[in-house]
Amino acid sequence: MQLDPVTVIFAFLALFVLWKLRSVLGERVGYDQKDGSPPVAAPQTPSPAVVAEDLRWKGFAEKGSPLWSGLDAIARAQPAFDPRAFLDGAREAYKMVVHAFSVGDDATLRSLASDEVYGSFSAALAERAKNGETLETNFVAFNDVKLVSADADPVGARIAVSFDTKFITATRDRAGEVVEGDPNKPVDIVDVWTFARRNDASGPNWLLVATAPSQ
Repeated sequence: MQLDPVTVIFAFLALFVLWKLRSVLGERVGYDQKDGSPPVAAPQTPSPAVVAEDLRWKGFAEKGSPLWSGLDAIARAQPAFDPRAFLDGAREAYKMVVHAFSVGDDATLRSLASDEVYGSFSAALAERAKNGETLETNFVAFNDVKLVSADADPVGARIAVSFDTKFITATRDRAGEVVEGDPNKPVDIVDVWTFARRNDASGPNWLLVATAPSQ
């Protein structure tokens, strides 16, 4: 079979181009054989589950801290736990308890507090009544509300919350004279309250189980 001269010329040109490309770029088989450098691994994109795990308590706890680990433990014991919803509820509970204590609302205090905490409130209310005193408390604002500690065991979970608040409060005697506080001047008060909830609880509410001034 006789070859077409034009075909032969194009064939030689193609071989020449391939040879030049190989001499410039080198031969690639997994890595560049020309300089012997190892291959560069493609960056690994974290899975959505890993990203969610790293961000789950962002804004509520520092990653790697005891508080972060405590929140993890609560989430394992109570999968529906939501820190944002919890803090919203804690704020409302705080205002309700303070108001109930101010006006002597025994029923509300009993419904929101454990037997021990309710006992302390009840004793203080009785002492106030015995002395003929009245307490005026007006909530002004939350300066800051944040989680302090968290833990869980097979029975239930506990979370301590720091409430940095601003109040106008005054205690008056039988004659109506102010014996403590100032009805015209707001004051800052910082307390740490601890709430608890059983793992098998059917409702969403947490119970106030301890109160203490901030250290």
